[in-house]
Formats: sequence, C-alpha cells, structure tokens
Amino acid sequence: MHIISDLYHIEKSISVVKEEFSNNKRNWEVVDKPEEKSFLENGVYNMINCSAGSWHYYKTKSGLKNDRYFLLDTFITLKSKQDCYGHFGLLWGFDDDMDYFNRFTLSADGKRALVMQFEKDHNQVYHRFQTRKHPTIHLSRPVRFTIFKMGEYYHFSINGTEVYSAHEYHFSPIGNYVAYYIEPGLEISSNFLEVKRFKMHAVKTNSGLHQLMGH
Repeated sequence: MHIISDLYHIEKSISVVKEEFSNNKRNWEVVDKPEEKSFLENGVYNMINCSAGSWHYYKTKSGLKNDRYFLLDTFITLKSKQDCYGHFGLLWGFDDDMDYFNRFTLSADGKRALVMQFEKDHNQVYHRFQTRKHPTIHLSRPVRFTIFKMGEYYHFSINGTEVYSAHEYHFSPIGNYVAYYIEPGLEISSNFLEVKRFKMHAVKTNSGLHQLMGH
C-alpha cells in the first residue's frame, strides 16, 4: 500500500472546474493577432504562439484561493513545433496582479519536465527543478499533466508517473487562477481540464511507514 493512503483519509471530493470546452462559459481568451491565436472549436481549446520571443498564457478562475488540498488535471496535445526547446503546460496559483507564477511544463521534445516559481517575465526565479531522468514522453498523443496538493506538499505527474514533489514553501500561495502556458513556435490544444477540492484529515498511524520499510 502506498504511504499516502495510510497517512491521509479523503472525506470529500468536489469538482469545482470541469471543462470540456463545449462552450465558453468560463470566458477563455479568444485571440486573433499576428503574435498569438486562441479559439474554441469542436470541444477543443486551441492555442498558437506565433511570437518571436514571448510566452503566453490563457487563464480561468480555479476556485482554490483558500484550499489546502486539491487536484489539477488536464490533457494537452502538442499540435506543432518549430523547435524542441520550447515548453508547454500549466500555470497555477496566481492572482489578478499576475506578478508571480507557479509553472509545470514539458519541453517540446518530451525529454525535460520543469517545475518552478518565477516572477513575471522571468526577471527572478525563486525555485526551479528540471528532470531529464524520466522516459521520453511520446508527443503524438495527448499528455496528461496532474498536480496534487496534499498537506504541505505538491506532487507533479505526467501521464500518471510522478516526476517531482516539493514542499509548499517553494511556491506562491494559492491564487484565483489556473492557466495553460505556451512558448514561442508552439501550437497546443486541450479538450479537458478539471480542478477538484478535497476535504482530508491526517491519519495518526505509522503503519504506512512500517509497510514502506518492510516491517
């Protein structure tokens, strides 16, 4: 048994955002400019970064401002790329001032996952982790990005495999928004995004640790 299930008990799970892009009730940005394009079509949200050097993001309210436990889950398809170095993925935990962001992204060659907290325009990076140890992600299929906040820790998974975990200290406090993130030369789309809130309580037992250690 995994140690997580022994240390926490989930009492309640509430889906606060479940987006399948059948309409635009959540007011996703629709743009048609030389440097960027975004639009909804046939249950898919499409985003294209045509700029030479600017990253873009497309946000919606998350309903997570005061929540300690949550799950953020989405599928993103990389539709085209001009090179392999750009990143795409998620932003979360930012507010209307949009000065500080938390980021979970994957490189366009599928080899590098990146988790970081940074100041807008990357003027200052406060926490950064990049992994190259996981198997290359095959980008011919949608990529599933999952962020699970439990207790004081964040857990980051790609296609169901955890790539990183870190204490909440390393990230901006929970803000009102989540967003898709896309760097220059990339085109992405998504047909699903869900945010769940959890009510949990810690289980006062060390049986999980005993099982993990083989006792």
